[in-house]
Amino acid sequence: MLGKVYLLLYNCCLAFGWSLVLVYTLYELYSKETTTTVYKKVEVALKLSQSLALLEIVHAAVGLVRSSPITTFIQVQSRLVVLWLVLDPVKEVQADFNVPMMICAWSVAEIVRYWYYALSLVDSVPYFLTWARYSFFTFLYPIGVSGELLTIYSILPYVTSSGMYSISMPNKLNVSFSYPTFLIIYMLGYFPYLPKLYTHMLRQRSKVLGASSVVESEKKTS
Repeated sequence: MLGKVYLLLYNCCLAFGWSLVLVYTLYELYSKETTTTVYKKVEVALKLSQSLALLEIVHAAVGLVRSSPITTFIQVQSRLVVLWLVLDPVKEVQADFNVPMMICAWSVAEIVRYWYYALSLVDSVPYFLTWARYSFFTFLYPIGVSGELLTIYSILPYVTSSGMYSISMPNKLNVSFSYPTFLIIYMLGYFPYLPKLYTHMLRQRSKVLGASSVVESEKKTS
């Protein structure tokens, strides 16, 4: 019972947090008519909301939810890498158009997801929310991923010229590390994974919405 209450509070808080991120983003875009101030406006709410997603790995590991800890980690880490290791340290790219595009896609997807999870805990999920949960990804996922890849790509000139996070030889440990090369390999890692995940989500959509449609029809005829 305590676990259920905790999950309900957690999901509601994250739904509220991502709602703030979306509202702040849209307000900046509308009132300032520019992308230059968006990241600074949403920075705190975005960092907090996205970083709290790390708890989802813990939830899966301790059995609070039925998800796989490994799968959850893979899903969570990509955004954290983009946020903390790409977007946040390189201020020169924070005003790029792809940043609000990515943030809006993340926000809408997470608002729907967390409200869906929260209302599932009390068996009160409306059909529209179920439909949104298993339909919005068809356009939000490509938009979000495109934003992530564009953001990573856009910092390559800066991290290459500055040597940020790179380790060159010689040094005491006798190791080297190229951060730009890491980012390129990281971007390439998206491509074999994306089609599989997108296809899986389409199958889930067909399965869930097909079953939901049957239930809705039965309710109307009963």
